Amino acid sequence: LKLGACVDLLSGLVHVIIGREVKEKCCPVIQGVAGLDAALCLCTTIRAKLLNINLILPIALEALLGCGKSVPPGFRCPPPQ
Repeated sequence: LKLGACVDLLSGLVHVIIGREVKEKCCPVIQGVAGLDAALCLCTTIRAKLLNINLILPIALEALLGCGKSVPPGFRCPPPQ
């Protein structure tokens, strides 16, 4: 899953402003995917990679916004099943 590389990049930028590298690597991966679907996919990928979803998700959602995607206000990842 290409989003795995995107999530790896996002996890390395926890204390850094979302920059050009994230846009260049992540935007092409989620191009053509609706904002909500991209967010749900990021949730799944973050969870699968065992990263702290509460820490990485705000950064991931900021990256989605930078790619021209939008998610519903107050979006939260669904709980694991």
